[in-house]
Amino acid sequence: MDTEAPITAGPAQPAVFFDLDRTIIEGSSISQFGYAAWRAGLIDVRHVGTAMVRGILFDWIGESEDVADQTLPRILETIKGKERAELLALRGPLVAEMLEQARPETLRLLDLHVQMGRDCWVVSASAIEIVERLAEELGFTGAIATEAEVVDGVYTGKLAKPFRHGAQKAEAIARLAAEKNYDLGLSFAYGDSHNDLPMLELVGIPIAINPDAKLADVAYERGWPVVQFAKPHYRAKRRLRTAAALAAAFAAGRFTKR
Repeated sequence: MDTEAPITAGPAQPAVFFDLDRTIIEGSSISQFGYAAWRAGLIDVRHVGTAMVRGILFDWIGESEDVADQTLPRILETIKGKERAELLALRGPLVAEMLEQARPETLRLLDLHVQMGRDCWVVSASAIEIVERLAEELGFTGAIATEAEVVDGVYTGKLAKPFRHGAQKAEAIARLAAEKNYDLGLSFAYGDSHNDLPMLELVGIPIAINPDAKLADVAYERGWPVVQFAKPHYRAKRRLRTAAALAAAFAAGRFTKR
C-alpha cells in the first residue's frame, strides 16, 4: 500500500524587521502622509492640526509621547467617506519624497541582509497604502502597517486591523513568523524608539538605531548594539517650509468660524 511522504516545512529561517520613522527615513511618515492629505483637500486640519504639528517636531527631537497614537487615528476619522482611490493618488509623490529621505546607512544594512538571503520587512504604524509602496521601491520583502477599513472603495473611518504601534507591532510580527516559518530567536529588529521595545524584545538580535533616551537606557542596560547615524542637513529648508505652511494652515483653520 502506497503512503504519501509527510510534508515538512524545513528549518526555520531568520528574518529582519525595520521600523520606518527615524530608522529607514528621517522624521514622521504619518505626519507627512497627513500633510499631503491636507494639501489634497482630503482632511480638515482643524481635526488633526495639533497632532501633525507635534509630528513635525518629531523630525527634530524624536518621537514625543504617543505621537503616532494621536495622529493616524485622527487622520482616519477625518477621511471617513473619502474614496480610497483619492489617497492612492498621493502615493507617487509622497513615496518619492520619502525615498529621498531614506538613510543610506540603513539601506546598506538592508542590502547586506538581502545578500544573506534574509526576508526583510518594514514594520510601521503608518498607513499601509504608503508603507507597502515604499517597501517595494526600497527592495523589502513586504510591509506590516496600519490598515484602514474600506467598504465599496470608501473609508469608513475605522481600522480594519489593530493599529500597528507598540505591542501590536510585535503581535503582527509573531503571526507573520508563524506563517512564514521564521526563527525569531535568530532574527534581527531595528528600531529607534522606546515604543519599539516589544518588537525588539521579540527577536534574538535587537539593534537600536539613533535611540531616544528611554530606548538608549534599555539598550545599554541589556547590552544591545546601539548605532548612531549622522543627522542629514539637506532637508532643513524643506522642514522649515513644511512647518511654516502647516502652522499657517492650522492657524487659519483654528480661527475660521465653524
